[in-house]
Amino acid sequence: MVAAKDLELIALREIRSFPGGEYVCHVEVEPAGSDWVMTAIARDGADLDRIQYAVSLTTKGLKQRYAVRFDW
Repeated sequence: MVAAKDLELIALREIRSFPGGEYVCHVEVEPAGSDWVMTAIARDGADLDRIQYAVSLTTKGLKQRYAVRFDW
């Protein structure tokens, strides 16, 4: 298990490793029923298709590796 805030930092690092991912400045992980979703916020000039692809792949990989703990 990993805390949501820690998972956000892991996700941000992974997304920024993709071409065009350097435009992502913030990532949020939020509960969605029994699962979770990730949202990325990017600066102006970002290629949103590339960002969406990076977020999609990163989310898939992280869901396979981690269970998230939400400590509000």
